[in-house]
Amino acid sequence: MSWFRRLWSWFKNLFVERPSTFETARVEEAPEILRPQTVYLIGEDGGIWSVAMRCPCGCGADIHLSTVGGRPRWSVRTEEDDTVTLSPSVWRKAGCKSHFFLRRGMIQWCAESP
Repeated sequence: MSWFRRLWSWFKNLFVERPSTFETARVEEAPEILRPQTVYLIGEDGGIWSVAMRCPCGCGADIHLSTVGGRPRWSVRTEEDDTVTLSPSVWRKAGCKSHFFLRRGMIQWCAESP
């Protein structure tokens, strides 16, 4: 995503429309087709071994993140309102190269890297 599109998205979210919150879905297996604006917590018996979501930039790519094992690994925190916070940030190295945080179910875009 170009810096201009990211800036425009940030501006729209601030002044034009309320930023939308990602819905949380707990599943045992990731669905074949991921719904936009949905974070899938994949696991069973209360354990989460991965997270899946569609890229929030709109490129249509699926993102799959491991929460167990080696590196890279993300931690998941479920908030009181059932929204999700992921740590660390998600940075796609290919495709759209989006870089963002998911905090309390909302996307926070990172500045473009040099």
